[in-house]
Amino acid sequence: MTLPTQSFLALAAVGWADGSLQKVEAVGLLRAARDSGLSEADVAAVEAATKTRPNLRELDLAGMSSWEQVLTFALGAWLAQADGVVSTDEHETLRALGDALGLADPLRKRAAVAAYDVACLPEAGRPERFDLAKLEARLRERLPQIGA
Repeated sequence: MTLPTQSFLALAAVGWADGSLQKVEAVGLLRAARDSGLSEADVAAVEAATKTRPNLRELDLAGMSSWEQVLTFALGAWLAQADGVVSTDEHETLRALGDALGLADPLRKRAAVAAYDVACLPEAGRPERFDLAKLEARLRERLPQIGA
């Protein structure tokens, strides 16, 4: 899984939407950033975003491929539910993320369902157990029209 740094900063904004980034959300976000192959400097930027709330409106999400857009949204949907509750603010921030990514509503729904499918696997709700490779595979199944 490879995503640009901006994707992870947008994901941090989703995690912060309810006013605080829970430890479980920060752990999951940092694990995904490290697993994606970001440079140490980029991982440090993501780590900083787990401590200080980034502004989604200030992030430049242009230039991402369709696959990166869908994967970013799916990870946002997973991160919003990682603490067990999707607040109204998180829901609104997910909507704003989908808008910023330019994703049509049907793609958003299928991406969120794929994230939920993987999160429901045994122990997958825990960030250290969430299987990012399975999320990518599930997205490919649900969205074959989107090229990786």
